[in-house]
Amino acid sequence: MNESKNLILAVVLSALVLLGWTFLSDRFVPANPPPAKVEDKAKTSPKGQPGSVATGATQVRNRAVVLADTPRVRIETPSLRGSINLKGARIDDLWLLKHRISIKGDSPPVPLLSPQGSHAASFVGFGWNSPNGAAPNNDTVWKASAPVLSPGKPVTLSWTNPAGQTFQLIVSIDDLYLFNVDQRVVNPTGQPIEVQPYSYASRAGRSADASTTTVHIGPISVRDGKADYKVDWKTVREAGPNGIAFDPSKGWIGFTDKYWLAALAAQGTTRDSFRHSDSGS
Repeated sequence: MNESKNLILAVVLSALVLLGWTFLSDRFVPANPPPAKVEDKAKTSPKGQPGSVATGATQVRNRAVVLADTPRVRIETPSLRGSINLKGARIDDLWLLKHRISIKGDSPPVPLLSPQGSHAASFVGFGWNSPNGAAPNNDTVWKASAPVLSPGKPVTLSWTNPAGQTFQLIVSIDDLYLFNVDQRVVNPTGQPIEVQPYSYASRAGRSADASTTTVHIGPISVRDGKADYKVDWKTVREAGPNGIAFDPSKGWIGFTDKYWLAALAAQGTTRDSFRHSDSGS
C-alpha cells in the first residue's frame, strides 16, 4: 500500500515539475524569435535569379538583367565571385563563396554587393572631382586591361578625356576579401589639371538586422583608432542633404550588417562623411 502511495506521489510530483517548467519557461525564457526576413536574398543565387521585385513605388529589375546591361570585369578568387562595372567604375556584384544565407545544404552564397537598379543595391565606387569637368563621372565607360581580376593578377581601368589626360584605377585583390585600388592621373599634355580623388560606398535601404547593445548595425566610422557608434540610419537621415561630416582623420568608414561589413579605408588622412539620398543611389 505504501509503495502504491509513493508511486502515485512520484507521478504527481513529476507532472507538477513538467507543467511548472513549461509555464515558467514560456513566461520568463521565451523561445528565440524567428530570423528576420531578408526579402529576396534567400531566393537569389549566382546562376538563377528571381524576377523583378516591386519595393514601394520603385520597380526593381532582375539582378541578372541589370548585370548584363553594362560591360564588366569578372572577379574570381577562392573567397569571392562577382564583377566590376566598367560604367562608372563600380564594384557592385560580389558574392561571399565561403558563407551561406542559411544552414540548409543547398543555400546560396551571401550576396554582399548588388548593382544599382536591383534589389538591395549596394556598391563601392571611385572617381575624381574636377572644377572644369576634366574628370570621369558615373556614366563614363572605362577600358580594362584584362577580362578577369584574380589574386596576383591586377587589372587597370583607364579612361582618357578629350584633352589627352588619362585617369587610371589599378585594382588588385588578395585571396581573401581585400581590394586595393590605386588612383592615378597621367598628364602628358603639359597643361595643368586640378583634380581631387574620392571613393564612396552606397547602400539602398537599411539592413534587415537590428542593432543591439553588443552589435552595431548600419553606418559606422572609425577615426584615429576610435569607433563612432552614435551615427546610425536615423541620424544620417535626419542630417538632411548636407549629411554628417567628420574632421580630417585616419581610419575607415562603411556599413555593417550582423555578420558582414563593407568598408573604405583610404591611405593617409581623409575627410569622411555620410549623406542620405531619397533616390537610393
